[in-house]
Amino acid sequence: MVSVAMKTAVNILENVSALLARLTGIVVVIFCMGLVGSLLTSVFFRYVVGQALSWPEEISLIIFTWLVLLAGSLGVREEFHVKLTLFSSRLPPLQRRILEMAIQASIALFGLILVYSGYDLVQRTAQHLTPTLRLPLDWVNYSASVSGILIFLHAAAVLVKYGTGEANR
Repeated sequence: MVSVAMKTAVNILENVSALLARLTGIVVVIFCMGLVGSLLTSVFFRYVVGQALSWPEEISLIIFTWLVLLAGSLGVREEFHVKLTLFSSRLPPLQRRILEMAIQASIALFGLILVYSGYDLVQRTAQHLTPTLRLPLDWVNYSASVSGILIFLHAAAVLVKYGTGEANR
């Protein structure tokens, strides 16, 4: 039997994960618009004005890095990543659930590794600047740690769903 405190903790984890997913989705949409704007600016100046700008490429790289990692964390929450089900679809329901829980635990571990590795990268490149705009390289490198935290939280929320039998699979 699951205690009231455990149910409360599970609800808090799910609510935090859902809130962060909504906020991340908004940021991803804004970054998509920024990426398109930056690339259009680059194309316009290169082919219409005839004067190529260097900064839109650097901004696009920074935005793209954040966009990919943040959208990847959403993929963990929504479970829309590609997976092979040839083996798992043949398992009985209990074993399939155990396998899914092991997969989610592995994804959560990956998120923690990404947090650690991203923080280590930020520490090693703390004084470096981007080549064109001379922005701190931390702006790019923090994306790994931030997305690692999100991946961990979302994977933990999905793992709890499987553990409590609430997952629709």
